[in-house]
Formats: sequence, structure tokens, C-alpha cells
Amino acid sequence: YNIQGTIPSNGEGIQIGQFAELHRNFTQNDVNTFGSLSGDFNPVHFPMDTNDVEKHNQQEKPSAASTITYATPIVHGILLSSIFSTIFGTLIPGSIYRSQSLKFHHPVHVNESVSGRVTVKKLRQINRSGNNGVLCTCDTVITKAATTLPEKDLNYARKGDDEVILCISGEAQVWLPGSVVEENAT
Repeated sequence: YNIQGTIPSNGEGIQIGQFAELHRNFTQNDVNTFGSLSGDFNPVHFPMDTNDVEKHNQQEKPSAASTITYATPIVHGILLSSIFSTIFGTLIPGSIYRSQSLKFHHPVHVNESVSGRVTVKKLRQINRSGNNGVLCTCDTVITKAATTLPEKDLNYARKGDDEVILCISGEAQVWLPGSVVEENAT
């Protein structure tokens, strides 16, 4: 994966404010595979075939769940959030994901381009006998291009000259074994 940003490879010299970003699209095949592995077959993640659409449209009183349909299936939120561990595992091999909080703001549809970004906000040196390293706390976000913003939507931001929609936000803690916090990094 082509990860861009300022977080150094192998974590050496990591500092507060550094970031890393990964851009990608998730295909229907990615979603199908994740559904099979996780057992999450919620219909919002899979395309409706012609017969399903006809049956849905002919229902007199559709159930609340069946009224939620998407022209294009949405990507599982947990699959999207795997971008964060991809960034760390690729940049800093041996890093260990400790925790992740997530808030889902907007759906991402199959084949939409997204950007996942981690930004270092706290570093804590931990020295234990034979197990030294850094506990790195990061803000995590996934955004997508704002082709059309809903009128009163507060979950968007500017990224350079482009408007983006905030899809997922959260915080991650990642253990960086063997890393050392630079004196001016805390």
C-alpha cells in the first residue's frame, strides 16, 4: 500500500503531530469476502437482485428494516476501519494494536474513494524489564470526497481546497515495541 505522511518507518523518531494516510476503494468483492469471514450478511452490504427489488416494491406494508435500501451497497464499517491497522502494520512492522474507538458518521458505498488518516496526539515511553517501547495514541478518521453535501450537514471539513465528508472518527492506541520517545516529542 502507498502510505503517505510524516510518521517514520519503523517508528524511530515518532513525534506528536505526525500523520500517515492511506487512500483506497473497497470493491464488492472485498465486502463479500468480509461478509463471509465475519458472518455479517446484513443486506445493506450486498446488491439487491432484480427479483428482490420487485418483491420489495410490491409489499403493502414494508417492515422498517426493509425500507432502508441503498442503490449501491455500503461497506462494513469495521472493514473500513481496518485501514488504521493497515497503516500501522505497514509502517511499523511489529506494532500491536491495543484499542480503537469508532464513531460512524456517514456510510461509504462500494467503490467510493476514501482516505484513512492517523495523527499522533500522545506518546508515552514505557520501560519494563525486557519490554520497552512507546504507547502511541492517535486520532483516526476516514473521509470521502464531498461530491454533494447535504444542506445542513455538519460532518464535513475542508482538506486543502477540497470538501470532504467525515465517515468515521475515533482514537487508537498502538504499542510500538522497541521505540523511544524523542525528548522534544512529548
